[in-house]
Amino acid sequence: MRRLGRIDDGDLVQECGAGLLPLSVAADAITLTGGVASLSEPLEADQFLSAVGLEAADLAGSAVRWAGCGLEFAFLHVHESSLTRCAPDLAQLARLGNGGVSVFAPDGDRMHVRVFAGGVGVPEDPATGSAALRLGVFLAGSGLLPADGAASYVVEQGIEMGRPSRLECAIAVEGGNVTSAKVSGAVVPIAEGRITVPGGD
Repeated sequence: MRRLGRIDDGDLVQECGAGLLPLSVAADAITLTGGVASLSEPLEADQFLSAVGLEAADLAGSAVRWAGCGLEFAFLHVHESSLTRCAPDLAQLARLGNGGVSVFAPDGDRMHVRVFAGGVGVPEDPATGSAALRLGVFLAGSGLLPADGAASYVVEQGIEMGRPSRLECAIAVEGGNVTSAKVSGAVVPIAEGRITVPGGD
């Protein structure tokens, strides 16, 4: 929208299912602030693992949970080597509901991520800002980020698809609860085209 000249730099508001969400638009990136954070109790992992073609041995320790700032995603904390072996089952993913399943392996503040958004009909997404926001809610609630103060992390996604992306995220946490979550990124055109209307000039 910015590249087309339909929005200007500065602060805007995006209206969506999660409510009215602030956007900060700049030349190099757009920053989205998420809605109210939510985090489920720990869940049995079997159905989530099965939906992405993994097994119990692939889990790296943290319990599976739904996490959200609006639309919820389930988060699977796995070993780095497990990411390349994911084989999503779209029917199973759709039955899980919500947004889908985010499978991730941390390396310091870098998160190697794959997102299978079967809940919204997307087999695999190369960059998912909404899931990147929710990952911070999961990380803080699971003790993988400090329980108080500010924290940041980088989501690297789309690598296995040949469409690598990078999203920069920041959260504020109080007593293990996320009070603010932001994600920043930019887009790169990969194709363009024109439509000729039959009978038009």
